[in-house]
Amino acid sequence: MVQFEAFARWERHGKLVPPNQFLPVAEQSGLIREIGDEVMRRACAEIRPWLAGDAAYSVAVNVSGLQFQQRDFAGDVLGIAASTGVNPRQLMLELTESVFFDADSDVIRQLHQLREAGVRIAMDDFGTGYSSLGRLRELPLDQVKIDRSFVAMIKTGKEHLPFFRTMINAAQALGLKVTAEGIETPAQAKYLMDLGCDALQGYLFAKPAPASDLAGTMGSALDAIDTVEAAG
Repeated sequence: MVQFEAFARWERHGKLVPPNQFLPVAEQSGLIREIGDEVMRRACAEIRPWLAGDAAYSVAVNVSGLQFQQRDFAGDVLGIAASTGVNPRQLMLELTESVFFDADSDVIRQLHQLREAGVRIAMDDFGTGYSSLGRLRELPLDQVKIDRSFVAMIKTGKEHLPFFRTMINAAQALGLKVTAEGIETPAQAKYLMDLGCDALQGYLFAKPAPASDLAGTMGSALDAIDTVEAAG
């Protein structure tokens, strides 16, 4: 286990509102900036004791392109890391492909500023957009995350899906780490491990849970890892 990812959840009248419903509204209203800051602050504060156990551990936080419209966003991120006692090298920001290609934004400058301070940057939903290998080489990136829609194509682990090898090899040739999202079965995990995928993430290892259940989440993940290793 090397990383936890922070997720935002909203409980309204005793029921959970799905993120795909409230996050678009938050972006349209501009509230995503305040929500994003709060998620990052709480993620760093709540996971800090675990991060302190090993310098290789990290926490990932999704960031909206709208947050980068604040010219001091990079400074705010580093301020949150400092105030919560988290080493910037243990913080990863995840952005979708579209954010990187917003020519009218201040994204690239701020991403360079963050990376120079040690923060790592990941491109989420890799493969679903329009990034070329040449463009990837120019971006301030440390990691790409293969979208779950591709992983869902692996049913038995016997499929012939050459694009996985192409994506993994191409990204690694550019010095990027590769994570596959949406892993739900040992067969999917084994398939991608055999192709040299650097990291795996998904419900097979743990479902979203509050930070107060960190021990239970870790236990679930370790059990799943044992299952995958036994299957191999």
